[in-house]
Amino acid sequence: MKGNKPLDRDYFKRKANPNAKKGPQLTECCKQDVDRNILNKNNKNDWELIEDYCEETLQSNSGTETITPVCCKVCGRLIEYVSTLNYKSWK
Repeated sequence: MKGNKPLDRDYFKRKANPNAKKGPQLTECCKQDVDRNILNKNNKNDWELIEDYCEETLQSNSGTETITPVCCKVCGRLIEYVSTLNYKSWK
């Protein structure tokens, strides 16, 4: 080894399979990292966790009016949460 190199996920993928592609592998539909273990709306347990998070956010943050989980329409992966804030509650 000629110098210090960071050991990242790609390093171990190539070590296990020298023919593996370099760089992150992305889903075709929503361009999310395949290796990222994320919640999915099509999985019953995951959907319950998404609902629990939304409920907890609404109950604990009085300035949040709504929260919308944004999921991929093709594969169902959770991409982000979008919140609507009540600016009157900040005064």
